[in-house]
Amino acid sequence: MMRLLIALLAVLLAVPASAEKLVSALSEDAVEITSNFTGSYITVFGAVTEEEVRGQEYEVAIVVAGPDLPLVVRKKDRVAGLWLNTQSREFFDVPSFYVVHLSENLSVAASQDLLTRYKLDFVNLGFSREASYAPEDEAFARAVVDIKQRQELYAKRGDAVEFLAPNVFRTSFHLPSAIPVGTYHVSVYLFREEQLLAAQVQSLVIEKSGFSDRIASFADQQPLFYGLFTVVVAITTGWLAGLIFRRN
Repeated sequence: MMRLLIALLAVLLAVPASAEKLVSALSEDAVEITSNFTGSYITVFGAVTEEEVRGQEYEVAIVVAGPDLPLVVRKKDRVAGLWLNTQSREFFDVPSFYVVHLSENLSVAASQDLLTRYKLDFVNLGFSREASYAPEDEAFARAVVDIKQRQELYAKRGDAVEFLAPNVFRTSFHLPSAIPVGTYHVSVYLFREEQLLAAQVQSLVIEKSGFSDRIASFADQQPLFYGLFTVVVAITTGWLAGLIFRRN
């Protein structure tokens, strides 16, 4: 997460002075995960203020990035008729969630330099870029992206930012049931002809609540007692089941 914050700070400092002012907002700045959480949506709204509105010349990219986490990727091979882990790679600072939404013009015409500079593609993420320096690690980095995409934790969607007016836009991000908890950063970039005009970063908190949160906190803070508790519950459940279904 520290790398992401440094990169975002560098982007904000690099934004040139322009007549355009970017204002963005989230439909909610916190999402609570309960025991029956099946996913949710978060909507990002944005508006551009300037002396003279210039219509659809604007291009927008919006990125929702989750906390960075270490991740170990293992490769299975068939050995003597058995599938065994034969190779592994450990990556650091892997975004737990990374979804990119682009406006129509940007998704069609964006150059590779633009995608790289603002991390608008998965190959430009830190762990993936570092893996490219060692060819034997590239396959593992691609596997990370493939797994995350199947889990709906990574996605890139072109033509996903809708302009409601020449200077007003919005997009909605799907937060899957498997989304990790933590503080997320929602970055909004405003371009014209691939020149960055303005940028804004906001925080989104994903947190557990209710009974599931209390159980998770208990397991984390008192692992020994949690383990004993689960054993007692399992034994009691088995004993009760035996009484209920016992044949005379």
